[in-house]
Amino acid sequence: MIHAALAVPQDLSCSRLGREQVLAQLRRELGDSAELVSWRSDGAQRVRGLAVSAGRVMSFVLHAQEQRLRTRPLLALLRHSRRG
Repeated sequence: MIHAALAVPQDLSCSRLGREQVLAQLRRELGDSAELVSWRSDGAQRVRGLAVSAGRVMSFVLHAQEQRLRTRPLLALLRHSRRG
């Protein structure tokens, strides 16, 4: 699990965050390859969703008040081989 501090403005609640703002936070913490699969706001304090980055599928929770992003890996591609 990854815990990271966020740069969410104090006066901005999660219910007002747009897709691009959530994706920017994910890319800041997970790298430029991060992509947002789905997300939903849990009121003013949290955004939950799914993201992919560098062969990993993960769930995330963005906490506005605590300015924290938590991720949990769901699936990781360990090795890729081509047979043909």
